[in-house]
Amino acid sequence: MMLIFFFNGLAFGGLGLAAYLQLHQESDLPLGKHLKWLAAFGFMCALTNWIDMFLESGGTEAYLLPVLEILRMITQPLTGLLLLKYGWGILKEIPLPPWTIFIPGVLIVPLAYVITYAATTFVTPSPVAFPIDIWSRYLLYLPGSILAGIGFIRQWRMQRKNGVNDVANLMLGAGWAFLFEAFIVGLVVPATPYGPGSYYNYNRVIHNAFSAETASLSTFSGFASWLDYQYILEITGLPIQFWRMLSSFAVTFFIVRSLGVFEARRKMQLSSLQNERDRAQAAAFDVQVSARQAAEKWTEVLFSINRKIIELDSLDAILLFIISNARALLTSDFVGLALLDEERVNLELKCYSVEQETELVESKVEVRSPLILDAMKNGLSECTSGNIFAGPLAQIIYFLNKPANEVGIVCLELDGRPIGALWAARSGQIPYTDTDMIWLECMADQVVIAIQHSIMTSQVQSLSITEERSRMAREMHDGLAQILGYLNLQVQTLDALLKQGKQNEVVIELEQMRKAVKTANADVRENILSLRTTLANEKGLVSAIGEYLDEFGIQTGIETSFTNEAQNGLDISSIAEVQLVCILQEALANVRKHAHASRVSVAITKKRWQETEAVSVEIADNGVGISNHDAKYHYGLKTMQERACSAGGNLDIHSVVGAGTTITCVLPLLKQGKMKKDQALLSTTRNTSILENNKHK
Repeated sequence: MMLIFFFNGLAFGGLGLAAYLQLHQESDLPLGKHLKWLAAFGFMCALTNWIDMFLESGGTEAYLLPVLEILRMITQPLTGLLLLKYGWGILKEIPLPPWTIFIPGVLIVPLAYVITYAATTFVTPSPVAFPIDIWSRYLLYLPGSILAGIGFIRQWRMQRKNGVNDVANLMLGAGWAFLFEAFIVGLVVPATPYGPGSYYNYNRVIHNAFSAETASLSTFSGFASWLDYQYILEITGLPIQFWRMLSSFAVTFFIVRSLGVFEARRKMQLSSLQNERDRAQAAAFDVQVSARQAAEKWTEVLFSINRKIIELDSLDAILLFIISNARALLTSDFVGLALLDEERVNLELKCYSVEQETELVESKVEVRSPLILDAMKNGLSECTSGNIFAGPLAQIIYFLNKPANEVGIVCLELDGRPIGALWAARSGQIPYTDTDMIWLECMADQVVIAIQHSIMTSQVQSLSITEERSRMAREMHDGLAQILGYLNLQVQTLDALLKQGKQNEVVIELEQMRKAVKTANADVRENILSLRTTLANEKGLVSAIGEYLDEFGIQTGIETSFTNEAQNGLDISSIAEVQLVCILQEALANVRKHAHASRVSVAITKKRWQETEAVSVEIADNGVGISNHDAKYHYGLKTMQERACSAGGNLDIHSVVGAGTTITCVLPLLKQGKMKKDQALLSTTRNTSILENNKHK
């Protein structure tokens, strides 16, 4: 019997230790919230069984027996109380059916009767340890075991729904083990004259050496009973202590194993967190991919805008291209561009893009939206939601029967002064993000660059025209005007010779005049040819050069040849085209006037130059060449070099006296694939500066 008590205590001690070790688990499960009571119950139950073991041994010192009996009277009800606390705790944490609210009212009357009946037993002449042991089982251990059993069974249902089937089955076993514990420990008591343990009420026989668990069955031999130790022994052939040992093993086994729910729950949470992290990473990756794709689209559009600006497309076409792509990329219902009028007083709608329509505004449409006017006045970018104004935004969307609820506005500034506004609007409730506003600001910058580039191009073209007029005036002054002055002097000389009767001298002077007139005629025809070639942009540069060489050969009698290896055309800027034609004209004029050549050739090729693609034009003659002392060439050569530099290129002169001269002009191509807009603006600014210098010179 001592071994049974020992193993019972060992089992419940292991239960208490297992529950105690799980106290650090942070769990929202009802089982985890009340582990401290389960641990306390295990330790207290182990202590009670070990006290019974010492009392059963009979070898305990006499002075220790009263102490152990007092401890036994304390630990037995305390064990039941802790179990009741634990059972009630886990049961109330689990959602119960609505009808369970009537249970307290139904049980309060019989429970009050039982408590009253139990209280009367304490005043009967018997050892107090006896009723304490029995009624602590009836009133504490029995309901506590039932509540714990029901709680574990309901936990089984919850965990089964969560998919933790292994742990759920263990909880089911723990629930039935507690219900068996309720019967074996809470309901089966020693033979008593009251309660379920009594069948006939006889006179009690009091034993002085009473022990709740070890009292001899002969103590109450004066009455028959049921649900007591003798009844279980007669039915099963085994003492009640054996069945309690089995019950303690079952409770400990199933509860300790079911505590694995925390580990299973932690694994499920880790798996859930891992899945959530994977989903978050996948979502973040998708966002990055979407952002990258959007950035690539924006970059492609910005590059296309840059190309149109560099290729000198019309300003209106560039502006329409900008707002059309801005509306598509920003998924907006409307994108508008407004500029100040010439008096810088009224803001007028220049162009707009709405649905599938992108148009210039032909008639005057004044923009009067306070939001747009304030943004332009303050020089700020604003992102406004219609919710702020408790309604749609007015005077934002034009030519579309939709109200604006979300709008992003960017002020256009040129040289530090506002010149207009660019805005995008949506009729839906999706606000513009900071990224959307950044891209809208990029589009606004492109609008300003296009306008600024158009202004600079007009200025450069005006300077080019002015310079070309100066060149023609210089050519006429150096050629035609001098010849006409010479002819005037010759006419006066002829008049004097005729009066003097010098016929031979008259003939000589007339021959010289004929040569002068022929030279003047050649200069005039060359100037006309140069002017016609310079303005013949519709023919294409290569065709114009070919025609110019043919007419040059016919007029001068010099043999010409033209080789074009750039079959795909010359992709150079308009300014570079003008400068190339002028360089070609200057070089051929030098060939006609000074080289005394019989043959001249022009070859156009493409090659790599300074890590970029370029076009090379080579003009070679078989004339007398250029010497260092030949000053008549130097001014023209210097002008040609300045023209090449102004177009971002280079001009190289190679001449051998008596063997001819070769002039090579290299100009960069426009289509570089990734030319930066700041490089283009820098090149244009540099061209303007050089042309202004040439003008002053």
